[in-house]
Amino acid sequence: MESQEKFRHTLSYVATCLSMVCGGTTSLFATYGSSFGEVLGFTQYETNMVASLGDYAHYMSAPLFGYLASRAGPTRVLQAAGVLMLCGYMGLGLAFRYFGAPGATGNHYVAAMSVLFALVGVGSKAAYMASMATTASNFKHSRHAGVALGIPLSLYGLSTFVFSSVKARWFERDSSPARYLTTMAVVSGVVHLLASCFVRLNDPARLAATARRRSSVAAKPAPRGPADKDAPTSSEAIELTEARRRRLTVSAAEHEPGAGAVDASAAGSAEPDDSEADDSKAHPPAAAAPAAAQPPACDTPIFQRFRRDPMAWTLLAGLICFSGPGLVFVNNCGTMVRAMSHGTALSEEQIGQYKDSIVATQSFFSFSSRLAVGYLSDVWRTRLRLPRSGLLVGAALLMIHAQHTAAHVGRLEDLHGLAVMIGVAMGAAFTLAPTITSETWGADNFGICWGVITLGPAVGGHVCNLIFGSSWDEGQDRLSARVGAGAPPGDARCGRECFIPAFLATAKIAYLGLLFFVALLCMPLATAAWRRRR
Repeated sequence: MESQEKFRHTLSYVATCLSMVCGGTTSLFATYGSSFGEVLGFTQYETNMVASLGDYAHYMSAPLFGYLASRAGPTRVLQAAGVLMLCGYMGLGLAFRYFGAPGATGNHYVAAMSVLFALVGVGSKAAYMASMATTASNFKHSRHAGVALGIPLSLYGLSTFVFSSVKARWFERDSSPARYLTTMAVVSGVVHLLASCFVRLNDPARLAATARRRSSVAAKPAPRGPADKDAPTSSEAIELTEARRRRLTVSAAEHEPGAGAVDASAAGSAEPDDSEADDSKAHPPAAAAPAAAQPPACDTPIFQRFRRDPMAWTLLAGLICFSGPGLVFVNNCGTMVRAMSHGTALSEEQIGQYKDSIVATQSFFSFSSRLAVGYLSDVWRTRLRLPRSGLLVGAALLMIHAQHTAAHVGRLEDLHGLAVMIGVAMGAAFTLAPTITSETWGADNFGICWGVITLGPAVGGHVCNLIFGSSWDEGQDRLSARVGAGAPPGDARCGRECFIPAFLATAKIAYLGLLFFVALLCMPLATAAWRRRR
């Protein structure tokens, strides 16, 4: 029976990992985003509007799917993810196949393409929240929770690398991404529906029964002799052990600075048995507060406690200012490659391959960073006794450096180094932030709390994407006015001067993200010092 439970647990974890590999494909927008202008005649601002609305749908749906994954279970959520991504990608493929260049009356295409890409974003977030809520709940008592969360998170970042490599291998010669998007629809739908058949949450009652059986077998006494007449039976020994464990848990929860109120109240709500009463009479506490003077924190809904916690708002604001500058490169690196390729001898096919290579580089280093930071954060927290938010400060410093590098990029080859920095910074932050959320507000509330916090990247990505699109279109207008109406089309194509002002602006936003992460690092220390003074 125990081996069967382990097998189901392992199979569920593999299913969540498989879902995450096919879930993080919204970043693939950079591989076909330029086709919105080349095939459908969109301006850069309209293209970035489609990307921003897709990001909004991706992140704004997180609280809903986090709640459903935590309360209704992950199976239905994964099935919804498969259907949504199938419809979204299939619709985009059909749109590129049957929509022509609209000319002056093409604005109505923006709404249609935004809705289709939003379906992809919503489905991707449904798969993400179902997988992460399941992993956080199943590994909430593990010493290696950071690694357990880091592996599916790293695979979520690796999905862009996998499918951009597929595009470069089999679909690069296509003039339209219609075939590629249709393939993505079929793969995403089949994989998520298959994963939903095996993913499952561990049953707490079944785990408790298994633990009791192990304890009873381990504590089974040998044949009793006359000298053992007064010795307690195995059930009595277990009761004594459980009583002491509950007392120690309550004591640690009451005296540890910053201890979670939910855990303390849950441990203290257990009814004391006779052994506890005898022990308390023999060893009375030095200063026992009346029970009525301690209001039960578990009576307050998690959303209200989360809403009143300044750490939640600080983490949310930090992710807004951190992820926006990163997402503007992720969504527009294909446009940057095309801008930097002017004056080179690269063909259209080679430019497309270079664009896919930049996207794959960013995805691969995001994957590597998530995997490495998941392990490093466990060492950082358990052995060095340092808060995980200190690593968030390092990620913010790297993001600031990347934004300044993007504002001064001079060669096409420099984009590879920029993709490495953005991938490492984004991978680190989106591994640390969910782990901090799970530890701060509890694994059982992870779906709701992390769903709210992930609204931050939606806001930051929308603002920074619109900054990039507006800067690009303004630069295009200035260039067209300078060269004149009768100039060859190649002379009026934007280069690096069209996106440099955008990265100068996003660098300032990244500095704000650093300030919020520093405040997040200092808040627990300041709270503990304030409590000691009181």
